[in-house]
Amino acid sequence: MEEEKIIDLQKLLFEQLKNHDISKVSLVDALADLLSISNDAVYRRIRGEKRLDLDELTLICTHFNVSFDALVGTKQQSLHFGYNPLDLNDAVVYKHYMNQLLESFTSLARANEKEVYFTAIDIPMFHFLPYTELTLFKVFSWSNSTGAFQGNFTEFCSMMKDDELIGIYNQLTEAYKVIPSVEIWTDRTFDTILRLIDYYFESGYFSSTAEALLLCSQLLEMINGINQWSTRGFKDELPGKVHYKLYLSGIELENNFVVMKREQTISCIIKLYTINSMVTTNKDFCNESMKWINNAMHKSTLISGASQKESFKFFNLLTQKVRYLIKRIESSNELFNASNPPY
Repeated sequence: MEEEKIIDLQKLLFEQLKNHDISKVSLVDALADLLSISNDAVYRRIRGEKRLDLDELTLICTHFNVSFDALVGTKQQSLHFGYNPLDLNDAVVYKHYMNQLLESFTSLARANEKEVYFTAIDIPMFHFLPYTELTLFKVFSWSNSTGAFQGNFTEFCSMMKDDELIGIYNQLTEAYKVIPSVEIWTDRTFDTILRLIDYYFESGYFSSTAEALLLCSQLLEMINGINQWSTRGFKDELPGKVHYKLYLSGIELENNFVVMKREQTISCIIKLYTINSMVTTNKDFCNESMKWINNAMHKSTLISGASQKESFKFFNLLTQKVRYLIKRIESSNELFNASNPPY
């Protein structure tokens, strides 16, 4: 009986590894290199003819970031999270981080059954990605707030921006377009980016007024794009009409979560400092997070593909907020001030 349990656990491990963006043959090669055994020996372990020893199990779980506790269903207070430190003084480190994110969402995009849920205290990153300067500004503001980068926005863009990074942004954008998604926003979700642009403009971190106005124009394009998705109820004109559901919550969201469902697996990303994040595949935690998200959806208004009146009011409000900021920036030389901006 104990032997059967171990073999079942081993089969479950290899099933989880199949969810990685890697072919079966490549997986066998990777395991052979990792465990220093032949491909035939790997196949015998995959078929359950040979048990993995403790050292092999540890190597596999560590290399592929698989939680052993989640694998065996251990019930305990502590959870296993994956986390990669992000040093934004080094463009190579940032691109490595973004490549890991690309691998994860490309794998999700290729799955037959897939869906992603956002509880959006801040605008989900994927809406920024088609706009390179706007995306880099978001990264710049985080880097500056943590003290990692002390220069201005122009210098930061010069350090970070290149064809490789833009390529990663574009690939992530295309991946998100084919993933059915649900986003829960509030009236304040959009305000964070507006306050950041306002703050860094007033603090002299832009080389010119035009630089700040470019970000505002990209925000208006973003609003228009999200509005189109919301009006249709699905994303760009793609085969299968990938659904897009946008909810507006009347109460503040307490967590900034991303829950990814792929085939029979589920994972939860907890956003940290708006840019970085940590992720877990702990089944109990993920299910509890999904339960909370479903409850938030029930208490929210679906404004995509349905309530045109609510949708018009919402997107018109966002547009007016951006236009207010544009006026504020354009009037800066005339000492335009307002004690209570609408964001």
